[in-house]
Amino acid sequence: MKFSVICKIFVGLLGLIFLACEVNNLDDENKNPKTEYSSFNYVLATEDASTADITRFFSFNLEDLDAQKSYDLIQENQTFVNSDPSTSSGHQFFRNYVFSMAKDKRGYSSTPGLFRLTLNTSDQVFIDSEIYIGKGTLFPSRKLALVNDNLGFYYNEDNGGQTIQAFNPLTMQLGAALDLRPYIKAFRPDVEFEDAYGNNLVRTGSLVLDFKEDKLYVSVVFLEEANFNLISEEEENFYLAVIDIPSFSFEKIIQYHGAKTVGFFVSENNPTTKDEAGNLYFCSWGWNQFNEHNPSKIFRIKAGETEFDTNWEIDIESLFGEGRIAQSIMSFNNKLYLHISDNPYLFESSEEVETRNGLKLSYYEFDTATPESYTKLNVPTSNPSSRMNVFNIVDDRLFMAVPNAITPNSNGVYSIDRQGGLQMEMTISNKYRPTRFYKLEK
Repeated sequence: MKFSVICKIFVGLLGLIFLACEVNNLDDENKNPKTEYSSFNYVLATEDASTADITRFFSFNLEDLDAQKSYDLIQENQTFVNSDPSTSSGHQFFRNYVFSMAKDKRGYSSTPGLFRLTLNTSDQVFIDSEIYIGKGTLFPSRKLALVNDNLGFYYNEDNGGQTIQAFNPLTMQLGAALDLRPYIKAFRPDVEFEDAYGNNLVRTGSLVLDFKEDKLYVSVVFLEEANFNLISEEEENFYLAVIDIPSFSFEKIIQYHGAKTVGFFVSENNPTTKDEAGNLYFCSWGWNQFNEHNPSKIFRIKAGETEFDTNWEIDIESLFGEGRIAQSIMSFNNKLYLHISDNPYLFESSEEVETRNGLKLSYYEFDTATPESYTKLNVPTSNPSSRMNVFNIVDDRLFMAVPNAITPNSNGVYSIDRQGGLQMEMTISNKYRPTRFYKLEK
């Protein structure tokens, strides 16, 4: 009896210690927005090496870091402020906000929505506002396009299976909605919109949602089977709906031959980018779940045009070998940066730990004027991840996450400036793989 009481007291004290440690570093109750952004305004999003479904955010001062030192982000809580708002890492950020399209807690990315994240007065990331999006029986990816302070768009399957929703990013109020179903029906009269169980077979804005020159470009995906996002092997094209933004009206559907998908069927990965000249680029891995995959390609819509440029393409397999893919893309300084696999990408086992931690990808710079010309950057190779785009532009530099789960492989962040200067920015413990690099400011 006495031993039992002592054990209970010990366990209780141990629990209080753990609770105190957590509260000191992660105060879920603090919903007071940060107003002064001169410090702790850089934010690194990470995923646990053991699972892509646990995302943590760390705010810090970039100028205080020693690039030669390896940081344990949790242990060094005076340098890095830890937070876990229970969302995935968003690919869109502006001003003092990060936008995420999914809840992401303890292995279950099962709650869709539009979640706006910001910093609180304790320098922790928290959800300050959200917009509900219904899920139904399946959880398709949803992309997000932020046009300006007052206008954004996302795929709102809850409001009709093929609906694009406008909203205000600053007020988080909904605007108009555009149902693309009648236009898709006119484009493909024999289309089946639902399977026998009522699941949506036609997705809009699940792979691409981007804009340029007052036009919104929305992916249209015709699925053979909804449950596994299967596209028919007989399909030979990738489709985009073109929408006029000022009138929010449908214009046409365009198609690119030789590709079926762009990016991956997750909300976090953003497979499009615009250069400073106004060209819009698309990165296709070629992924098609359990069906046959297509070769990985990069293609574009030129500035001033609304059709695909059939005279320009980066064919990854012809340059790097069969089965190689480009997984991430970003334009910076009118050059194109790609994250390309060193070996054939094993789609069939891409989510297995051995594959996820064993495959290597390298970082390349392309001259868009001559797309067959490229330079391999002096950056360590990294693991792949379907959930991340390793590139972000911050402080007029291109930041590159270099995620590796296994020690002693390099795991951290590099950057390159407009003069081509490349440097290591930070190194972190391999138990947290970097997924996004942000700078938040009013």
